[in-house]
Amino acid sequence: MFKKLFFFAGLISAATLSWSQSLQDNEFYVKMIELRDLSREAFGEGDYAESTRLALEAQSYSERSEAWIQERLDAFRARAGLDQLKNLLDQVASWDAEAKYPEAFAAGSNYYNRAYDEFHTDEDYAQSFKTSRSGMEVLSRIAAMANAEAPAYYIVRLLPGNTDCLWNIAGYSFIYNDPQRWREIYDANKSAMPEADNPHLILPGMTLKIPSMAGETRSGTWQDGSIK
Repeated sequence: MFKKLFFFAGLISAATLSWSQSLQDNEFYVKMIELRDLSREAFGEGDYAESTRLALEAQSYSERSEAWIQERLDAFRARAGLDQLKNLLDQVASWDAEAKYPEAFAAGSNYYNRAYDEFHTDEDYAQSFKTSRSGMEVLSRIAAMANAEAPAYYIVRLLPGNTDCLWNIAGYSFIYNDPQRWREIYDANKSAMPEADNPHLILPGMTLKIPSMAGETRSGTWQDGSIK
């Protein structure tokens, strides 16, 4: 019987031994090791009752150590999820998603705020991770919608009394929705421009390459109101 008890105490030790290198700041693990050693010492001295008591107490600390480890893992995962959600929120915001997809953007923002509070205020790391995942799903739909209407090429139009210009093209909602990004289009097409050093000269019928923004996927060619 005593051999079985000692073997059981050994199993407790073996179950946590793999964490010893990285979890020395785990007070429950440290206490479990201390009790395990005392149990072995008592067993060696023939004090089997004390050895049994210490082994059971060591088991209790082992369970608390496992709970501590799980909490640290949950916190690590929740932090990673929160950071990913924030990065995606910033990314879709740069696409003017708040104006283009107000409901989805608001939902994604609310998920982020909830996940942040659950992490920092409630310290409910498991729930924070779940909330971040829900937010990622919502914002990923924005990314999918944005990419679905993001052409990789644009054919310059002849407009009544005028022609397209890079400033206007960059400002179109399906391009960048930001006219100040015109230089990105210019730099990507400089070698094909009628005059390489003149960004103001583009001709109707020209096919311009539209560089993707960070994390964005573009496909198809925009011509006269549709992507082909």
